[in-house]
Amino acid sequence: VILSPYCLSPLWTMMVPTGKIAAFFLSFPLVLAVSSLSLPTTTTPPKNSITPPPPIVYTIAGSDSGGGAGIQADLHAIHSLGCHGCSAITCLTAQNSMGVTSVHTPPVSFLRDQLETLVGDLRPGAIKVGMLGDDVDIALEVGRFLKVVNEMGKGEEESVFVVLDPVMISTSGHKLIGDKVKEVMIEYLFPYVDLITPNKFEAEELLGRNLVTAADVEKGARDILKMGAKAVLIKGGHSLTESRKNNDDTDTTTKTTADDTKYAYAEDYFLSTTESPPLSQDEERLCDGSRGVWLRSHRVDSIHTHGTGCTLSSVIAAAMAIGRQQRVLLSSGGGGVGTGTGAAIAIEVVDACCIAKEYVTAGGDQGG
Repeated sequence: VILSPYCLSPLWTMMVPTGKIAAFFLSFPLVLAVSSLSLPTTTTPPKNSITPPPPIVYTIAGSDSGGGAGIQADLHAIHSLGCHGCSAITCLTAQNSMGVTSVHTPPVSFLRDQLETLVGDLRPGAIKVGMLGDDVDIALEVGRFLKVVNEMGKGEEESVFVVLDPVMISTSGHKLIGDKVKEVMIEYLFPYVDLITPNKFEAEELLGRNLVTAADVEKGARDILKMGAKAVLIKGGHSLTESRKNNDDTDTTTKTTADDTKYAYAEDYFLSTTESPPLSQDEERLCDGSRGVWLRSHRVDSIHTHGTGCTLSSVIAAAMAIGRQQRVLLSSGGGGVGTGTGAAIAIEVVDACCIAKEYVTAGGDQGG
């Protein structure tokens, strides 16, 4: 299946009957869906009605002093969808638009203080995990916290959604974490992650092999799910003809004429192991552990891609937090203005991925 995030119409190569969730998003432009998630109502609210607070989304990631990526970009994206963003900083960078000059990792005890202070008062609806830095203890602490959140959510109607952007390989192909941190991430974080969003290079690093064909990507997604995450989105910002740089920083990227047409599209591959919510007898699932979805958009020809991965995963987290809040309010009879109605209650992981892809693509179109 190939979905276009532009209201998912002309770029379908195969149509799979879906349930009510996908039906909405296949009928209207996603850009409209994105803008409608958080816009205030223009009608006069009923007397004594209560507007629910914005959903809370955590970002556990590094700080980008230049403001283009990291928690700065995360909080921008989270706020733009009408959610309240909270942050716990794993590392601090001194950087600008030209590059990074230094990195500082705060004590693990301080990261623990940030997380415990937040969860003691501002309970999250979703969590985005980003850069861990090349520090085993920081990675272990984040894994410990995700386990605590998972335990806390066992008595709740819907658990806290966790998306992991495994910041392992930079956009330019440079390795950012060592093998020990990678092993800790797989062993201690993956079991509590609902979605992992590696780029092509990061997926290759996790798998220990190159992805050069669409079939390679699909098999790679299945193998990543075997590592413990519930769903994976292998991002298509890099084409399959691109490869990482050598140790001497010489670019080994090659593109053939046969790939020129395909390179015009950015294609992400989504695959999930979960099958919730339940389907009715006449419905088929859009995607599950045996059927993936290709999300296609035009490729934005730009060198200004810093922070796109951070933004994508943060929008996914925010969209999932919105859907979670609306479903909880609806089932609990929470009432209030605009609660438990509209498209928001139907947002599931694949929908959130479509929304995020359109968000990032639209930003690229505007920024060049």
